[in-house]
Amino acid sequence: MTLTRFNIPSVSKERMMILNDGIFAICITLLVLDIRLPEIPGEQIDMLFLPGLVAIFPKILGFALSFFIIASYWFHYHRIFSFIRDVDRQLILLNVFFLFLIAFMPFPTYLLGLYGERVAIVTFYALIVALTSSLLFLMWRHAIRHEALLIEPLDDTLKEYLSVRNIIPTVVFLVSIGIALINPLAAMLSWASLIVIMPVVKWRFVQSESKEGE
Repeated sequence: MTLTRFNIPSVSKERMMILNDGIFAICITLLVLDIRLPEIPGEQIDMLFLPGLVAIFPKILGFALSFFIIASYWFHYHRIFSFIRDVDRQLILLNVFFLFLIAFMPFPTYLLGLYGERVAIVTFYALIVALTSSLLFLMWRHAIRHEALLIEPLDDTLKEYLSVRNIIPTVVFLVSIGIALINPLAAMLSWASLIVIMPVVKWRFVQSESKEGE
């Protein structure tokens, strides 16, 4: 009886999500701390301000990229948990690893801004993002396999759509690792394909659901 009670999670869904929101906020803040202009004498600021911005543009680009990736994780994390009522030990554990990678994100962002188009850095960044996305996918799959965790039973189309939606970034960033071995810049550009892929996937599922309803 004692061991059975010990195995019951002492962390509620609400407390876990509060922790996650805090980590998301801190990480987004940390991303910007590395963006600093080169030291410019006060009397030369008008002349050297724009060249200084150009010099740190890779860092600004890295910040913008990671900001929107983390914001996307935050949005889709809350979307997933809007269907979840309770958490179990496995879901909490997956969430801990997810938070670990979110908290780690400022480091590969710093490297990307510092070393730009190097193969090792682009590969490392893509790997971290792919792993983070895969954990979001695994949390969702765990929840729908254990329907007692859900607020209510969900239809198969919604389950499949959110599964596909959460695995696509993993696939795109893993594929970009192969591209990076040939051309790191092309690999980074391939990440933008998500802007097109996501709406297309959603449109396909909406069309499929409309045909089923006819």
